[in-house]
Amino acid sequence: GRLAIMELMRINADMDELIAHRSTLREMQQLARRQGVVTLADDGLRRVLDGSTSLEEIGRVVDLTDRM
Repeated sequence: GRLAIMELMRINADMDELIAHRSTLREMQQLARRQGVVTLADDGLRRVLDGSTSLEEIGRVVDLTDRM
């Protein structure tokens, strides 16, 4: 079967302001992380730890370079 991994970010006033001011991707990512957004890599690694999939499979579909 297939296993879904997800990344969901709500656009609140702080993020809306960064978008409106054409902030960098890095700034937006930093805000998202401070606000507790779970990234695709985070969710994928959680699935590896709970035994749902392998690290090789997650590494095939998600960029893990900033996680290793």
